Amino acid sequence: MGGTLAGGTDLMDDVAPVPDPLPVHLVIRGLSKRFGQTRVLSDIALGMPKGELLTLLGPSGCGKTTLLRQIAGLAQPDTGSIVLDGRDITHLPPHRRSVGVVFQNYALFPHLNVAGNVAFGLKLQKKSRAEVEAAVKRTLALVHLDHLADRPIRALSGGQQQRVALARALAVEPSVLLFDEALSALDRKLREAMQGELRRLLREIGATAIFVTHDQEEALTMSDRVAVMHQGRIEQLADPKTLYDRPATAFALSFVGQSLQIRGKVTSSEAGYSTIATEIGQVLAPRAFLPGSEVIVATRPEHVRLCEGDNTLMGKVRAVTYQGPRSLVEIEAGTARILAELSGREVPPEPGRTVLFSWPASETLVYPAGEGA
Repeated sequence: MGGTLAGGTDLMDDVAPVPDPLPVHLVIRGLSKRFGQTRVLSDIALGMPKGELLTLLGPSGCGKTTLLRQIAGLAQPDTGSIVLDGRDITHLPPHRRSVGVVFQNYALFPHLNVAGNVAFGLKLQKKSRAEVEAAVKRTLALVHLDHLADRPIRALSGGQQQRVALARALAVEPSVLLFDEALSALDRKLREAMQGELRRLLREIGATAIFVTHDQEEALTMSDRVAVMHQGRIEQLADPKTLYDRPATAFALSFVGQSLQIRGKVTSSEAGYSTIATEIGQVLAPRAFLPGSEVIVATRPEHVRLCEGDNTLMGKVRAVTYQGPRSLVEIEAGTARILAELSGREVPPEPGRTVLFSWPASETLVYPAGEGA
């Protein structure tokens, strides 16, 4: 049982990657799932402390929604177990799991008003009328919708409907809240506002929550940790800063943020550094590889400067994109596409101009070429 992260980290060692003395609240071990001949989850192992906000991030078809559905009880795994608060819930029906779900389309009942939607799960739990009314009042106040308790669902904005769906999930006091692309239906400005509001609210009530999204900005904004998924496996599990600054695999690098990537071959390696020959020049990287190894060299746009430095190369400016507080300069160097991020105070070069660009050796990322992106 167990699996291996790209880069050689044993997943079973990562079942409870939480600092003492926080207890593990949710434990997933050896979870696998096939649909026909297609394996959509492969030996997933994961541990969460109570109160953590975790995001499952990855492209369509990577397995993140399938994993969420397994936790919710909406699908059954082929192998593995799910333990919540010390109780094995792997084969329990959804209503006995103490798990709340907020869906992408909110799944609200149009024939019920706001209060009726929030009360729905409580009535299924056979709560008394007084208990239902108290819980509805409490949760609607929590999401700042108590003044709209009698409002029809169709009369609400997208953001208000999202909060009703959240209130309905919170009302039953679940041990874990699951969000399946719950903010994706909102426009960009409202989505960004709701990200901050939702994170504040979940922090305030000490909720344990799992988000599913393909939006990297949402993942970095909302999460304590992010699990990057690819082809049914967890490629990397890390806090947002570590994930962005030191992606463990070429796929994680490509999926989270922008980067330049150049293929090359290691010519020498000593004192923990490798010298790498690329089609556009020599690069120094702080990681030892065997000479002759085919690798991918990468760095982030914010580390690229239009001047000489540790790793100095040459290319031609193809385009400049103004983005308010910054400008992105696209440089063509051989077959590589380089992005340099300049502050709003820096004057970018004109397209067509040949420029020197560089980045610090300490900010060079290197991956075996066989990993792909």
